[in-house]
Amino acid sequence: MFTEKELFVLRNEEIEEATEKDYRQYFCGNLKRPQLLPFIKISGLEIGISNYHQKSHDKPHFHTKTPDMVYILEGEFSVRILETGEIINLKAGDFISIPPNVPYASRCKAGTKTLFIKKLQENDKVEVPITSEVSIWLNEEI
Repeated sequence: MFTEKELFVLRNEEIEEATEKDYRQYFCGNLKRPQLLPFIKISGLEIGISNYHQKSHDKPHFHTKTPDMVYILEGEFSVRILETGEIINLKAGDFISIPPNVPYASRCKAGTKTLFIKKLQENDKVEVPITSEVSIWLNEEI
């Protein structure tokens, strides 16, 4: 663990090796759970990478205080805004910022890598129930 006042470098090889074993690794944050990579301990900001080896989806949720920001490094990522049904398909090089209090579901193809950024004071994630329509969508191919 490092502080923001220290020089900190993570090499691609370290990141790749860690995300082969555990798909999500953080570069910085006030982390509670152990992880494989060293990280910068800092409050109010989380930056990390997700390496989805298999087709995957996150539980539908929203954040009460912070936007959810995701940059697609590789692969394909899809977001469904639950209140409107709008579907946003993203590919490598695309970026999305989902405002606070906007419930959504997300899914991705195998081989997708994302960089996520969250500015927060606390864990403000709220899971929402999965409707049958959203469950079907989550399991469809992108």
